[in-house]
Amino acid sequence: MYKPLQWITFLFLCLMFVASCAPSVANTPITEEEYEEAVQQARDTMDVLLGSLLAPDPTDRFVGVKARFTGKEIEFEDHWTEPIDYYNNVFTVRILDGLTLNTGLHAEQFVEVPAENILDWIIVESDGNVLGGYTLRLEYERMTPEEQKQYRENTGYKFR
Repeated sequence: MYKPLQWITFLFLCLMFVASCAPSVANTPITEEEYEEAVQQARDTMDVLLGSLLAPDPTDRFVGVKARFTGKEIEFEDHWTEPIDYYNNVFTVRILDGLTLNTGLHAEQFVEVPAENILDWIIVESDGNVLGGYTLRLEYERMTPEEQKQYRENTGYKFR
């Protein structure tokens, strides 16, 4: 009678040991393949963003797209921007912060970005729930629990 109970206890302890030794993804670098997969997820779901641009929800806190800008000295830079318009496969976006590329782009400037240079999109709903944001989700997954807590406190974002 005690033999099966001992085996179950032993197996449970082994399982707990193996689970605790599993590698953590926190603070591990994001691979190029993982980043490209997140970009592909964003591109596959771009219709959600386009629908939001056609019929904006006035209670949304933020709508953004991550655009890739190329330059001469630095090969490229990815920045979150605010989409203003979309027409003929081109986004008109507002630059939110300065770029380090030597392209003359600056905050508050409006520029046109071809859709193929859009890497991600995000809609932050009034309650902080995040739609899209696939590259952000990937970065968030790599944070330690303490970093995640600080990130949530700073941004108010809720990843579900």
